[in-house]
Amino acid sequence: MTVVRLDEKGRIQIPREVREAWSLKPKQPLLVSVVRGSLSVTRLSKPTPENDPLLRDILVRPLRLKKRLTKKLLDKLEDEAWTP
Repeated sequence: MTVVRLDEKGRIQIPREVREAWSLKPKQPLLVSVVRGSLSVTRLSKPTPENDPLLRDILVRPLRLKKRLTKKLLDKLEDEAWTP
């Protein structure tokens, strides 16, 4: 277990061992929440058809779309999925 401290801007640095164990990359989104008085950090994964029912529905039934399904549209949908 590693002790970390807040810097002047309220940030903490995630220890290298944790970043390596979770394969964290710079700018990767993490979910931070308070659970029963403790700070909880959860690694988020990119949406894929296997873990995102909306994306799976779009890829499996593209005829519902009024637009042609393109890589650009899929990239846009993926970016929107990451926006809180």
